[in-house]
Amino acid sequence: MEIINIVIILLIGVFGGFISGLVGIGGAIIIYPAILILPALFGVPTYSAYIASGLTSSQVFFSTLSGSLKAIKKDEFSPKLVMNMGGGMIFGGIIGALLANLFNATFINIIYIIIAITALILMVIKVKPRSEQKGSYRPLLLITIGALIGIFSGIVGAGGAFIIIPILLVIFKLPMNTVVANSIVIAFLSSIGAFVVKLFQGFIPIEDAMFLIIGSIVFAPIGLKVGQKVSNTIQKMIVSILIIIAIIQLVF
Repeated sequence: MEIINIVIILLIGVFGGFISGLVGIGGAIIIYPAILILPALFGVPTYSAYIASGLTSSQVFFSTLSGSLKAIKKDEFSPKLVMNMGGGMIFGGIIGALLANLFNATFINIIYIIIAITALILMVIKVKPRSEQKGSYRPLLLITIGALIGIFSGIVGAGGAFIIIPILLVIFKLPMNTVVANSIVIAFLSSIGAFVVKLFQGFIPIEDAMFLIIGSIVFAPIGLKVGQKVSNTIQKMIVSILIIIAIIQLVF
């Protein structure tokens, strides 16, 4: 790898890891288009959509793992919520990763944009959160939604947290602090299937992934710590801005 390429991949990992901790997402919403676009801007070899998807899955896996180790210690963490939605997403993620080979790069990008737009629409819907009751989650609905998200996110190598957050906010009406504490753990569980499948398919170049992963692991806990001091409104705004940027990057 060229030095400039190492620096680009490392910085992408640093940013993705920090964002994953800050707002409880895996970072794929910005990592995937960044891997596709940034290398070309600096005149270094570009990645195919399949390799970008594989690298994204590795970044999501390790950044959410790093952030999850901190999140499970928070009072807002709910094992029942995580296991129900996360379990559905593991199953869906494996199916999505296997289906990805059937589609061309254009279709994968279209799927990504559709998911991002849906997440953005949900983010602007104002819903008053109900008082959190840890035993009140609807298991079947959580598993079903988790499986559907897993299929689509598995296709693009994403952990799916950027759509998990608005769904938990709007459909389940959970407080933002509860959503952030649990969504990063759910994203970790859902990323396992996609990461393993893409690794065995040969879509994750180890040397490139290492620098992406190092940046993610180091900065995810830092982002989580900063996120505890950031208001719910700002966290929602950050997620929305990241979604808009990702859509613009892929459309233009």
